[in-house]
Amino acid sequence: MAEIFKFFNSAPGDERWHFASDFADYFGNVLSSGLLHVNNNPGLQVIVNTGTLQTIVATGEALIKGYSYANTLPITLTHDLPETNSDRIDRIVLRLDLRNANRYIKVFVKTGESSVNPVAPTLQRDENVFELSLAQILIKRNTASLEPARLIDERMKEDLCGIVYSLISVPTSVFQQQWDYWFSAQKGFYVQEMLDWMDEQQTVFNAWKESETTDFEEWKDEEETSFSTWLQSQKGLFDSWFATIKDILDTNAAGNLQQQIDAHKDAAMPHKFTKNNVTYRYGFEVNDNLDGLVALIEEVK
Repeated sequence: MAEIFKFFNSAPGDERWHFASDFADYFGNVLSSGLLHVNNNPGLQVIVNTGTLQTIVATGEALIKGYSYANTLPITLTHDLPETNSDRIDRIVLRLDLRNANRYIKVFVKTGESSVNPVAPTLQRDENVFELSLAQILIKRNTASLEPARLIDERMKEDLCGIVYSLISVPTSVFQQQWDYWFSAQKGFYVQEMLDWMDEQQTVFNAWKESETTDFEEWKDEEETSFSTWLQSQKGLFDSWFATIKDILDTNAAGNLQQQIDAHKDAAMPHKFTKNNVTYRYGFEVNDNLDGLVALIEEVK
């Protein structure tokens, strides 16, 4: 049969037979195997019945390979006695069994192997049996009761159990193709629009630049003319002032200046200073060995 379609009602002369596996295939194709939750709280939690070799599985629902399961009352499970010299790890599993002799989903204790270093038993997952692990518990050697601290909740581990989620994925590759097509179609239009806008902005900028350049040149010429006029005016004022000040030096002032010159004319270096009412002059002279200049400070006689 090339085409498969379901589910439809039967009609006289046209019976439509559907099997449980048809429904399981349908749900198994759209939903994963795992626990169903209410307000993000999955059921089927396992706890220890303290002081005993029993664990209790709480109420809850699950879906395995499209087959539905619900537990409406707590279920008590009994574990085997451990060995006297070695420990063991048991698992509490939810098992789908499709074999004709069984055809069910039930909780079981999956008993592990006793060992010095025990490991949890492997889950069975084949064409007939599929197991979800609800929890595992370490059973210590030579004991008659389980310890709550030894129990590990495995319901949230996706590879062992997990929560039911949709198997229908969003076709992101199709979205990407549509986006690429739209972008390519729009790219040419927007690129040309950008180039046109840039040309317009370049024209506006060039006009502004030319206008500003002209305004600057005019301002510069005005400032240079103004500065030249101010400079000539200041020069005229200085020349007038200097011509006036030249005539202030009378003969007395000239004579006084000549006396100062005469007082220093015979000094090698005409510099003097007075200390303790004694006048000194200082300068440099060449020593007898002609080694260089030596400082000279002598009293003015």
